[in-house]
Amino acid sequence: MSGCRPLTQEETLQCSNAFQGRYHIRDKCLFVLGVLAGFRIKEMLSLRVKDVVVNKRIRNTIQVKRRFMKGKHESRSVYLAPAARSAILEQVKAMVWANPETYLFKAQGDTNKPISYERARMILMDAMQRVGVAENVGTHTLRKTFADMMYDQFIKMRQHGEHIDPFMELSQALGHKDPKSTTHYITFRDHYRKNAIVELGGMFD
Repeated sequence: MSGCRPLTQEETLQCSNAFQGRYHIRDKCLFVLGVLAGFRIKEMLSLRVKDVVVNKRIRNTIQVKRRFMKGKHESRSVYLAPAARSAILEQVKAMVWANPETYLFKAQGDTNKPISYERARMILMDAMQRVGVAENVGTHTLRKTFADMMYDQFIKMRQHGEHIDPFMELSQALGHKDPKSTTHYITFRDHYRKNAIVELGGMFD
C-alpha cells in the first residue's frame, strides 16, 4: 500500500478501457469493482457467483465474509453503484451464468479456483501501463482511488449542508476499525499545497 496513489478520474476511465485479450471482461470487472466498491484484491478474489447473483439478478449489496477480510475481524458489506453491477453482470454473462459455487474471477482451466493475487496484479499493472499510468501505482491503487473519490463526495455533501464528518464517513466506507488507518488513504490529497507552491513560484514569472 505504501507509495501507491489514487488514479484521477481521467486515468480511471482510460484504464477501464485498456483491458485486452480473452478475459478482458473479467479483468475489467475486477478493476471496476475495486474502484467502485473499495475491496482489496484478495477480498474480491474470494467472491463466488452466489455472492453477487440471486435469482439471476445482480445483488445491490455484496458481502465479503470475515475469513477473507484483512484481520478477519468482521465481514464487510458494500452497496454497489450501477456501473459496478453492470460490470458484474457482463462477467456473469461471459461465464454463461456459471454454477453458484464458481469463483467470479475464475482462473483459466477446468478447476474451480480464482486467479492468483500475482496474476491479478499483472493484469492491473499491464492495463495501467498501457495508458501511460506507471508512477506510484500498484494493486492498492484501486482501493485508494475509491477512497479519494468517496472523500470528495463526502466533502461535497458537507458543503451542501449535510451534517457529516467526511473523514469518519470515509473510515466507515473503507471498513476501518481504527480511523488512524484511514489517514494512509488521503496522504496524496496535496492539491492545496501544490497550488500554494505554484502561486509562490509566480513571483519569478
